[in-house]
Amino acid sequence: TSSAAYLGLQETHTDQAILVSGESGAGKTETVKILMSHLAMIASSDDSSHIKRIVESNPLLESFGNAQTVRNDNSSRFGKFIELELNSACRLVGSRCRTYLLEKSRVVGQDAGERNYHIFYQMLATSETLRAQIGLGSPSMHRDSMRYTRMGASKTDTIEGT
Repeated sequence: TSSAAYLGLQETHTDQAILVSGESGAGKTETVKILMSHLAMIASSDDSSHIKRIVESNPLLESFGNAQTVRNDNSSRFGKFIELELNSACRLVGSRCRTYLLEKSRVVGQDAGERNYHIFYQMLATSETLRAQIGLGSPSMHRDSMRYTRMGASKTDTIEGT
């Protein structure tokens, strides 16, 4: 658990690791969110602005790496290696995150009833002004006309929590 890892760090001053694994839909993504929030809280210093940025960065990563599958509307299709950096007083001072896209083929093709990565749909759902700024301003550009958003034929417009 996050408490045991933090206690181990305080007592031994050696790096600690938490591995979160499981089957599709088992709750790995939610577990990591809880772990990160808990560790950020117990290792917080007087300046908590960086803690807020660390915890709030997860939805952005999910946009680029999560997709709707037949089994799970918000399935992570990538792996993450997150390092929280603590100082000698065991206070959080920063973090590093490396992501590994596990399913590159999803970009160019999805199975029936599935969707591409959430980011493609989120970009198409933005305001007309922002769509024009990112090159998606034409009215002919919508989810059913774009190659990367129509292939899985899922008609789900929004995914809760994304």
